[in-house]
Amino acid sequence: MSYLQQSKKEIASLAPAITAISRRIFENPELNFKEQFAASQLVAALKAEGFKTRCGKGKLSTAFEATWSGSRKNPTIAILAEYDALPNIGHACGHNMIAAAAFGAAVAVKRMLGEKCGTLKVIGTPGEEGGGGKLYMIGDGWFKGVDAAIMVHPANHNRTIARMLAVMELEFKYYGKASHAAAHPELGINALDAVITLFNSVNAMRQQTPNFSRVHGVITHGGDAPNIIPEFASARFFVRGITMKDFHAVLGKVTDCAKAAAKATGCTLKIVKNRMNYEPFEPNRTMGQRFAGHIALLGAKDSGIPENEDIGSSDIGNLSQVVPSLHPEFAVSEPHIVNHSREFLKAVVSPKGEAAMMRAATALTATVCDLFTDASFVPAVRKEFEKFKKGK
Repeated sequence: MSYLQQSKKEIASLAPAITAISRRIFENPELNFKEQFAASQLVAALKAEGFKTRCGKGKLSTAFEATWSGSRKNPTIAILAEYDALPNIGHACGHNMIAAAAFGAAVAVKRMLGEKCGTLKVIGTPGEEGGGGKLYMIGDGWFKGVDAAIMVHPANHNRTIARMLAVMELEFKYYGKASHAAAHPELGINALDAVITLFNSVNAMRQQTPNFSRVHGVITHGGDAPNIIPEFASARFFVRGITMKDFHAVLGKVTDCAKAAAKATGCTLKIVKNRMNYEPFEPNRTMGQRFAGHIALLGAKDSGIPENEDIGSSDIGNLSQVVPSLHPEFAVSEPHIVNHSREFLKAVVSPKGEAAMMRAATALTATVCDLFTDASFVPAVRKEFEKFKKGK
């Protein structure tokens, strides 16, 4: 019996437990770095299956590591779990499914291989939704010694290889001078004019940005009353690029627009940059080919969407710069239903969605078994990664 066939059998036997974990986390959504319930559910379930567990502290108090060690020294393979929710809309990105699939795959691999494993880890990574949890964990050494990291993510399509954009959040704060808007407008300096000029300048430059770059913003403060010249106005922007070179090029253009808007209106400007910027995701294609072969045999046809289209950003981008990583997507909804919508929220607990989760967990299990048992697989993964690092 092949590992894929065995994986299918094991995941089927674990399906009630996988579904229960997914639904419990779904019904108790928690924002980034506050995922106490989700983390405790996963830690308890993995501990009951014989995994040794440890939890984080401080900022990473909802991070965890669950480890099963076989008789082999190498390799060390990490299955990643995410479990934070979105504000006001809960698990509309399906992180409850990521966590449940990680649990199921890890337990299935442990049951199938036992002592044939090297070191199998489930690493719980909190705060993916804008919190940069993996960045903190990289800095704290959670991924030291990991040979490969893999996870699965729900979507509205099936796709094994997809890239992600680098992203930085910036806040532009403009300071002007208040005055009576009717009696003495000439004595004021309008901070809202600066914000509007910024938006118009960004819109004008869009045609000249590199392919797949994105700039999008919102006005966070526009004044206090129509009869007062606004002395303060602010806006938040996300700047994205498919490579760090493109990202920095667009970041420079947006910053220049912000400075020009201040000069044009007579305002002073303060730029606040979020230091937790995400880097581009570089998928490991060697791992991807193996996963794609498994998921295809399970009947999940690849959508054919190019790897640079329909993509966002994630802190796994930073991890992919230091550890060979894979982030396949599996379809839980129809193509017109997108992540972060209320329709997608329903899809992640639908029969179709949960069936797709089981397929993804099965392919994940088989791929991890291959990483442990195919002597040429991990060296090939590492070779591709080293070539990427050298080229970078």
